[in-house]
Amino acid sequence: MIHGSASTVDSLCHLNAWGRCSIPIHALEAGIENRQLDTVDFFLKSKENLLNPSSNSSALDQFDHFPSDLYLRNVEELTPALDLLCSAIRESDSETQSKHFSEQLLNLTLSFLNKQIKELFVHTEELDEHLQKGVNILTSYINELRTFMIKFPWKQTDALDEYDVNENVPKVKESDIWEKLSFEEVIANAILNNKIPEAQTFLRINSHSAQRLEELIKIGLDLVFDSLKKNNIKEASELLKNMGFDVKDQLLKICFFTTDKNIRDFLVEILKEKNYISENEKRTIDFVHQVEKFYSGQFQENPQIQSFPRYWIKEQDFSKHKSVLDSVLKYHKDEFNKQDHRIVLNWAQWWDRLTQESVLLPRISTEDYRSYSAEALWRHLTARHDWLSISLWIREFQTQDSYASLQQNRWPPLTVDVIDQNTCCNSYMRNKILDKLARNGVFLASELGDFDLFLLRLSRIGGVMQNTLPVQNYRTKEGWDFHSHFILYCLEHNLQHLLYVYLDFYKLSPSNCPFLEKKELHEAHPWFEFLVQCRQVSSNLTDPKMIFQASLANAQILIPSNQASISSMLLEGHTLLALATTMYAPGGVSQVVQNEENENCLKKVDPQLLKMALMPYPKLKAALFPQNTAPNILPHDITLYHLIQSLLPFDPSRLFGWQSANTLAIGDASSELPHFCRPDLVNKYAIVERLNFAYYLHHGRPSFAFGTFLVQELIKSKTPKQLIQRVGDEAYVLGLSSFHMPSVGAACVCFLELLGLDSLKLRVDMKVANVILSYKCRNEDAQHSFVRESLAEKLSKLANGEKAAVEELLVLLEEGTRNSIQQQEIKRLSSDSSSQWALVVQFCRLHNMKMSTSYLIECAKANDWLQFIIHSQLHDYRPEEVKSLLHYFSPVLQDHLKLAFENLPSTFNCRMNSDLICSRSPQQLQKNEEQMTDFFAVLLQCSEEPNSWCWLLAEAVKQQAPILSVLASCVQDASAVPCLCVWIITSVEDSVAAEAVGHIQDPIEDHAWGLEDLSAACRVLLRRQKSRTLIRGFQLFFKDSPLLLMLEMYELCMFFKNYEDAKAKLLEFQKSLETLETAATRAHPLTPASWLKEQVCFLVKLMLQQCQTQYELGKLLQLFVGIEHLFSDGPDVKKLCALSQILKDTSIAISHAIITSYSTENFQQECRSILERLQTEGQFALSRRVAELAELPVDNLVIEEITQEMQTLKHIEQWSLKQARIDFWKKCHENFKKNSISSKAASSFFSSQALEACASPAEEQQSGIEERHLLLTLAGHWLAQNDLVPLEELEELEKQIWLCRITQHTLRGNQEDTDPRFSRQISTSGQLSFDSLASEFSFSKLAALNTSKYLELNGLPSKDSCENRLDGKEEESLNFLIGRLLDDGCVREASRVCRYFGFYNRDVVLVLHCGALASGEAGADDLHAEVQALLQRAELLEEEEESAVAARKVRSTSSLDTQSLKTAPPSDQVVADLKTLTSKCLHGKNSCRQVLCLCELAQDLGCPYTDVAAWGGEAVLRAILASQQPDRCKRAQAFISTQGLKPDAVAELVAEEVTRELLTPSEGAGHKPTFSPAEESQTFLQLTMLCPDLTLVGRKLLDKISSVPHGELACTTELLILAHHCFTLTCHMEGIIRVLQAARLLTDNHLAPNEEYGLVVRLLTGIGRYNEMTYIFDLLHKKHYFEVLMRKKLDPSGTLKTALLNYIKRCHPGDSEKHNMIALCFSMCREIGENHEAAACIQLKLIESQPWEESLKDGHRLKQLLLKALTLMLDAAESYSKDFCVRQALRCHRLTKLITLQIHFLNTGQNTMLINLGRHRLMDCIMALPQFYQASIVAQAYDFVPDWVEILYQRVILKGDFNYLEEFKQQRLLRSSIFEEISNKCKQHQPTDAMEKNLKQSLTYCEDIYLYYKLAYEHKFYDVVNVLLKDPQTGCCLKDMLAS
Repeated sequence: MIHGSASTVDSLCHLNAWGRCSIPIHALEAGIENRQLDTVDFFLKSKENLLNPSSNSSALDQFDHFPSDLYLRNVEELTPALDLLCSAIRESDSETQSKHFSEQLLNLTLSFLNKQIKELFVHTEELDEHLQKGVNILTSYINELRTFMIKFPWKQTDALDEYDVNENVPKVKESDIWEKLSFEEVIANAILNNKIPEAQTFLRINSHSAQRLEELIKIGLDLVFDSLKKNNIKEASELLKNMGFDVKDQLLKICFFTTDKNIRDFLVEILKEKNYISENEKRTIDFVHQVEKFYSGQFQENPQIQSFPRYWIKEQDFSKHKSVLDSVLKYHKDEFNKQDHRIVLNWAQWWDRLTQESVLLPRISTEDYRSYSAEALWRHLTARHDWLSISLWIREFQTQDSYASLQQNRWPPLTVDVIDQNTCCNSYMRNKILDKLARNGVFLASELGDFDLFLLRLSRIGGVMQNTLPVQNYRTKEGWDFHSHFILYCLEHNLQHLLYVYLDFYKLSPSNCPFLEKKELHEAHPWFEFLVQCRQVSSNLTDPKMIFQASLANAQILIPSNQASISSMLLEGHTLLALATTMYAPGGVSQVVQNEENENCLKKVDPQLLKMALMPYPKLKAALFPQNTAPNILPHDITLYHLIQSLLPFDPSRLFGWQSANTLAIGDASSELPHFCRPDLVNKYAIVERLNFAYYLHHGRPSFAFGTFLVQELIKSKTPKQLIQRVGDEAYVLGLSSFHMPSVGAACVCFLELLGLDSLKLRVDMKVANVILSYKCRNEDAQHSFVRESLAEKLSKLANGEKAAVEELLVLLEEGTRNSIQQQEIKRLSSDSSSQWALVVQFCRLHNMKMSTSYLIECAKANDWLQFIIHSQLHDYRPEEVKSLLHYFSPVLQDHLKLAFENLPSTFNCRMNSDLICSRSPQQLQKNEEQMTDFFAVLLQCSEEPNSWCWLLAEAVKQQAPILSVLASCVQDASAVPCLCVWIITSVEDSVAAEAVGHIQDPIEDHAWGLEDLSAACRVLLRRQKSRTLIRGFQLFFKDSPLLLMLEMYELCMFFKNYEDAKAKLLEFQKSLETLETAATRAHPLTPASWLKEQVCFLVKLMLQQCQTQYELGKLLQLFVGIEHLFSDGPDVKKLCALSQILKDTSIAISHAIITSYSTENFQQECRSILERLQTEGQFALSRRVAELAELPVDNLVIEEITQEMQTLKHIEQWSLKQARIDFWKKCHENFKKNSISSKAASSFFSSQALEACASPAEEQQSGIEERHLLLTLAGHWLAQNDLVPLEELEELEKQIWLCRITQHTLRGNQEDTDPRFSRQISTSGQLSFDSLASEFSFSKLAALNTSKYLELNGLPSKDSCENRLDGKEEESLNFLIGRLLDDGCVREASRVCRYFGFYNRDVVLVLHCGALASGEAGADDLHAEVQALLQRAELLEEEEESAVAARKVRSTSSLDTQSLKTAPPSDQVVADLKTLTSKCLHGKNSCRQVLCLCELAQDLGCPYTDVAAWGGEAVLRAILASQQPDRCKRAQAFISTQGLKPDAVAELVAEEVTRELLTPSEGAGHKPTFSPAEESQTFLQLTMLCPDLTLVGRKLLDKISSVPHGELACTTELLILAHHCFTLTCHMEGIIRVLQAARLLTDNHLAPNEEYGLVVRLLTGIGRYNEMTYIFDLLHKKHYFEVLMRKKLDPSGTLKTALLNYIKRCHPGDSEKHNMIALCFSMCREIGENHEAAACIQLKLIESQPWEESLKDGHRLKQLLLKALTLMLDAAESYSKDFCVRQALRCHRLTKLITLQIHFLNTGQNTMLINLGRHRLMDCIMALPQFYQASIVAQAYDFVPDWVEILYQRVILKGDFNYLEEFKQQRLLRSSIFEEISNKCKQHQPTDAMEKNLKQSLTYCEDIYLYYKLAYEHKFYDVVNVLLKDPQTGCCLKDMLAS
């Protein structure tokens, strides 16, 4: 009701992302019963998500995690709803009137089921058990529901079962052909021709297993595989398609599961062309190809590996995969490498990236390692123990942080996780790898997490004590660093010595390692504190506190039970330790002994305790506590010198005199600390030595060494040169021996230079020594010092000139150089490596060794001839040395280099010059000199010429020297265009050059070259396909020219077929050309853009002409699409490209002539010829595309295609089937319409086919006539679509059609006479017939045919003038058919048919005469004779009925008087005549009535009949409704029924009239009308009832609201009310919702802002849906207009008052005033009573809100509240009584009594609480009340039934209150059971005498004598028993009862 419909709710949920609410099945059942399809649709949509019940995620995301058993459960839960739907469809289908609903419900259900199955199969390929069960359930419903589809082939009841005997199997037509074929050929033929059922029948007859569809499909799939083996993709696709498979999916499966490489590669190409392969699949295919390329040799089909064509069908058949794998694995290694290995693509699909890379890595080069993942590569290298590669990678990994190194990395980025998780080597290499990483601070996470493993790793790389320990980033989970963790480790394992050494090694102290200060560690390990304190002493020798603390820590070890202090030491007997400790205490011994209060307790000591402890040491005691000191004089400080004065080696009287604290020293003691610089000590003990130059060189001080040498030796020498040479040799030897010390080596080099000697040899030898040392230390495990010493020994031999040492060092140097190049990751053959080898060459030269050829040999082996020549030239190798190495080159290069070195120039190297010159002959030298002179003469002369570059060009032409043109372009102010021209004609053959300059008349040498010459040359070269020369020329002279890009594009396309790169060049050319055009506006370029475009145009045309194949042409055209703007006169590339794409798969080629001379006419002519060939080949789809491209008419093409299809149907014997022909002609029409062929061509086609349609055999005559009728109708239908309709041809076609109809009717006989409305449009099987199809295309209603002339009497055959063109039966048929036309209102068509055949039909004559009489076109003389006679007879009869005539005249006269007419309306005589003719008409009576009705309306409206007839039905009805006559509704209803107006039109007119009448009073009045519902509504409702479909009226009224003028709110309000009334009568919920929504908008946006509260009330009461319009109540309440709703006669139905009260209760529960006002206004006594009762309850609640005791304190207020509640309860009871609410009134009366009793109690001073009691307190309260009536009032007021037995027992038996019992007896019945229960209670308790007395007295009230006797006897009241027995009234009765 709120949202309109279920579909709206569904859309709203979707927009707001709300989950669909699942409506219950009973709602579905109600929806089906009420025919609410939207409810069914909503239910099914809410159940759609069987795969993913959560609406927040897609099925694709959730299906992987969705359990299949849950899917099955969902399906099973859905089965009750599906059963309900199936039963509803079954029941509705059996009822004729419910067929439409059944079809709609069937469509919804089948769509839902099919969608569920589709969704499931989209998201999974294999079904498990649960999913299969779910699918079976859904499929069973589909199979059941399919039987209700319209075209379902019903099974015959007597049809044989499929397993019947073969004798009953019909023989197929193809049996004769198939008998000659094998079974496989039969199956192939059947599948290709869509005859699988026939093939199954044939195979069944022949008892072949393939009669079952599964076996046949299996064989068909094998045939598909065989076709693919033959590369016949068309046949394979056709087989798959006809077997019902998805061709794309099946081809993909074959491709991915076959082991046949040829088939797989073939399918890959096919699928790639059709874009069927995804990117992931493409990557898989590329990977497999790569694997096969790496692992396979020459392809040879292996006969041992079988091809399995059904891999793609059952993917889980792993045995076949295993056979393929076994065939691969059985080879040995050598055989394996020679075999061609095939991989099933499906295997590779399941391999992850790591697996794929692992497969490829063994076959790739190391240069490609970087492109692979680190995981795969590391696993590969470690599994093969490739230490060299691993070490290189680790080295790069250690430097990969820098950006520069990242750019040059040869390896992928390596991480610790990769190493930890992917190492596959043995433990030895693993440890070797981890050791290498650990040395650089890289550790595995597993080792970092286990400290023992971590220490073990550190122990392998040098232990935990190293100069640079690689653990800087170590952190534990607790946040400790390595030092802290290791300290804890040592503590836990009691490693004291190791810890001390460790702390000492790293100099750890509490200042740099806070972990050492942890108190808990000190307490747990006392020795640890002592160790820490001892180490602090060594770091702070001057601080005595440190020693003091260390001593205390030491004492703590000795005294673990107490805190260490001096006192505790003394008490424990460690006296000396205590004394030693006090020596370092702050303040010394004196301070310790003084024992001040504020001192530290650790150093305090009791002097008496100390004295007692020193008793065993009397000297110490005497020293510390001297006996002779005065009491008031403080003792002197005891110093260390006092304590050691008895030790002889340290006599303080003679030693330590320089110490001021030594007071014991004597006067002659030395006052200075002895040292070795004192002269007396030097003279007495020192040894003096003089330092020479060698000493200073050893210390790296060359200037001191040189100065010392000059002073000490050179000045005194007589042979200075020899001395200098000797000293230089010594310095050389010293430098070599100290080569590892840079300072000594540099000092020696500097010393040699200061001596004036060459230091090159020393520098080279030192460099060599360092290279060798670095190499040997890197590659050997020996100690560095040992290697250095052994190398120094070799260098000493080198200094002595030993050849063996030189050779040995040379070998080591070469190895070291190679190793250095490798370590530096320099290319092995490059200029950098050559510079490294220069050191080797220098070493050889300096030591007179043969030049090292190691680098040259490496170059030669690598065929790097350039580095070979550069290195040999750079270092002056001798020619014979170089030539001897040429054999290392490949044979080809070897020959080239030999030839090159034979003609070696004289300047090859400086050492060869003299030898070469001497070896050459004088004649050769003279010739070379002349050539060189001529060349240089040209260059020299050039500089003297005025226009030097032009002169050089002329010389270049003369001498055919292209180099001169290049040099000319280098001259200043030279133009590049002439230079390029000359270079081209001098660089090509003579014939080409002659053709290029053929257009030049003057001498070529003097020609002024320009762009025309360049253009001519370029075109000549391009025609000869010499693009390479042009490209080279442009690169030399115009390297930035855009034309160069086009030339490169030409080369890529024409020679390399590289269209991708060519496209890139073309795009780059476009950008360059745009840049050039932009720059041309600012400066004049050398090659204008216009010239470039000319060349490009020529090049494009030439390329298209030079294409050898259509494939190349198509590629070029695709390439050139988009650059048409570059050439205006070129071909239309887009059209040619499109044409090429169309013809891509055909053998038809595009003529090159169209490219040479392109025009629109030539293109169309070419397309016409292509069309002819395509039509000949039967490729009509392509033909149509060609025609569309060339804008050629497709009429003949379409007709030819249709004709060929018709011939095919005839050939396959389908044409004889009637339904096939019907479908074919309908398809023809649709095809013509789709292709927009000309109407003339289509009409001609159908006309020509109509001539052949009528078959001669009698049994087919009926069908042939029907077909001819259809074809003629189609021909007329198309002919009528011409702009100028050929009326004569149409009439002739219509006449032919009527001949067919007449013949049809004649052949059928009179079977239709029984029902003239009989129609054969739909056959019994639900298929279309010829007649039904012809009715769709009928043109009888065409305006050109239905002119007014056919309504005229002229030309209409009369009874006398008719012609007999038909025989008797045909006339009968025509008469019947014309009668049917008249009944259908087709008067004009009936008139035409009569004129076609000159046929007289009485009804047609009467109908036409009615029209002629009414319009006045025919007078009495113009009527046909038979009509005149008929009217005359009618007049005679009328004269006899004069009274009727008089009455009629009076009526007509009054009608005329009421109208003011411009022209005379039809007369009464005409009306009478019309009635006469109508009564005489048999067929067409309705048409006569329409004329009569219009005639009468013309009279009433005062208009001529012709005007009324011309208005049309809608206009006439509008006039009737606007006439304001009292009976207008009746007249309008009659007019509607006679004219047959459509409900839609009637509804529109009614809505217009209602709107007009609502707006009419306000026109010009200036005030808003006030509509009275009583006066207006009934009139408007009568108008709305004119339309049979009130829903339409309601919609039209709503639509009219938008046309209401702004401000006419009253009109809008009434329209909404009327629309709501219409929708309510039809129960149209959507319409009601629209009205409610519009009312809300009207109120909020217009009525409320304009304060039109009267209209608001009118809208509310007019619609009357108060629960949905509470917003109006809110509005009126807010605006204080709520009282308006309480007016009298505003709510005749009585629903408003209820709605008002509900609103007040719900929205304003506290507003009792309005509630009472509403109730009073509407005399709602019950509601008044409810209000009073509620108010009284509120008073009682107020009393209950506080304790009863506190209420009693304010007794006055309590009584007021009770009195007020009493008054209200009395009023409530009275109001309830007025409204006959007896139950409520009694309840109020009971409460009134209770309140009255409570007031009575309060007035009498009793404080008992009676009101507001809980049920648990009621019994106690009632028990406490003294009188029965009080208890009864309380019990009734609370509707409580107390235990009266208990009460009576307490009141009567226990207390003896018999007044209570009397009251009880007066008001209630004393049942016998009460006495029995009281008796039982007495038995349960020990009765007292009083209780027995009371019981005996109470029994007297028992009226049951027997019970009285019984109870008295039981309680031993024998006196009572005797009295009863003796009493004459009771005795006899008791005796009889006792006796029985």
